[in-house]
Amino acid sequence: MKAQSRHGTARNRLTPDPRRALVVQDIFYWRAITGLSVEDITARLDVDHDRYPPPGTHTFWPPDVVAAILTDIKYTGYQATGTRDEHGAFRPIEHWVLSDQPAHRALITPALFWAAQDPATSVWRLPYRLAPANADSASRGERGTP
Repeated sequence: MKAQSRHGTARNRLTPDPRRALVVQDIFYWRAITGLSVEDITARLDVDHDRYPPPGTHTFWPPDVVAAILTDIKYTGYQATGTRDEHGAFRPIEHWVLSDQPAHRALITPALFWAAQDPATSVWRLPYRLAPANADSASRGERGTP
């Protein structure tokens, strides 16, 4: 039986494209672990289009696409609404509405997602379910979330 949304329509789960899923994982790794800039990641992707196929009908990797991937929480398996304001700017994470459980298979861990964000982002302000797995209970109490 298919899951139903609150409006009674069938819900869809995201199904990753196996070839592009590896590209997304590499993008997050390069940003979070090696500290590459969006421009450096884009240049690396454009070196090998067989291994890193450009999105859609593009013949190259646009930097704004790489930036959009890096800021899309759906790759953690969770869904979020309210992440941007009416002008398209990111809202503070305290205003995001996240799914209670993963909505689909994750391509990256929440910890990798947050590590790839701006260094000014405080992981201690994260909702508990998205906090890094090694965060202890005392730290959870400091965040003010259960």
